[in-house]
Amino acid sequence: MSIDHQRFKEQGFLILRNLIDPTTLESLRANIEHMVDRRRDLALQRRLPTDPACGTWTASGQPRLQLDMDSDADSIGVIEFLASDHCLEVCRQLIDAEHIVPHNFSCICSSESHDAGPARWHRDIGVGDPAPLEGMIANMQHHGPSYLQWNIALYEDNVFWVVPGSHHRSNTEAENRHLAANSSVPLPGSIPVELGPGDGVVYTHLLLHWGSNYTRKLRRTIHPGFRPFGYTAMPNVHWRHWEPGFYHYLQPEIRERFETWDRLFFTELDLFTQLFRATIDRCSDTFTQYFEQVHPSSQGRAVSLAMLHRINLKLQRFLSGEAPASDLWGNGRDFTYLGSHFTSEDGIVLKRRFSELDRLLQVPVARETPSFQGDTSPYEPNKMPDEIALESFIASWA
Repeated sequence: MSIDHQRFKEQGFLILRNLIDPTTLESLRANIEHMVDRRRDLALQRRLPTDPACGTWTASGQPRLQLDMDSDADSIGVIEFLASDHCLEVCRQLIDAEHIVPHNFSCICSSESHDAGPARWHRDIGVGDPAPLEGMIANMQHHGPSYLQWNIALYEDNVFWVVPGSHHRSNTEAENRHLAANSSVPLPGSIPVELGPGDGVVYTHLLLHWGSNYTRKLRRTIHPGFRPFGYTAMPNVHWRHWEPGFYHYLQPEIRERFETWDRLFFTELDLFTQLFRATIDRCSDTFTQYFEQVHPSSQGRAVSLAMLHRINLKLQRFLSGEAPASDLWGNGRDFTYLGSHFTSEDGIVLKRRFSELDRLLQVPVARETPSFQGDTSPYEPNKMPDEIALESFIASWA
């Protein structure tokens, strides 16, 4: 498939028509309906006395399938489609890396009970999480995108809107005023992404986007994400939302891909373990050695330090018993593995080692920030502090 790299670079998204051929489209529709039927039935079986009589699936304004958990022998074709070369080949053309690996497999469905209305404009990042926005933008300009999301429509879909080019910048003052007044109406310069059955849109998560109107009109839009390994920097998205448990349904060659991808995630977690252990032990040479494996490029290293700090904050909460792994990471299995290498005392030491970096990334007063996800935060949403560097971080351990 021919990809317009320049258009993606300028706009932050690409629409790909007829990504799915008619025969595969019918098969994927059947797979998804099978999963929806099962989820609807499970929601009724598991209904709490306080839940709606129709069950939580039917009552939801935007129900979603999590394909790694919802697939079975009669519906595994959706995952096999996403793990084949349809989406992966497009991602390989847009991301310069040795491996492109799935981060998430989901399907956005329409409500069965009511019209839920519009969502809020957002970028798929938190306030300063995993790093200030302008730092991640600079990294993308140096190294290309490090995470790609998709909406792949099985039926006609015009819910998704974008602000073309907004991935190159933070919000304008006009956008912030507009969002403060009402974050659920079209932004100036925004456009709908009109998808026909079998069409897909691939986009960077740094792009301003919006779910314009969630209604009962039939919607089955597959929503995967992909990230790199063997990339020149630490990717903006370095966790995952799937875990094994569906391999036995896969064709052997697809299963082999997933087993390879699973090993890649754990290899990266081992690198994070070495970085945190070197930080605890104040081994500057060891830290630098492993940091250069996580972020080989000489550009944008401050951004990766900020992202490493966010992992450190989650690790501190896990080690102190403040939050379970499943609340802190894409899936609890990966973070439990990372946390198993450390003690609660290690968490206290990590807090001291990262204290100066933490101070640099904070703002004097916590505030709400339009278009970022999550609650108010004490961390800087947009600008990377100039003082952050690998050498000064290591020096701060003293």
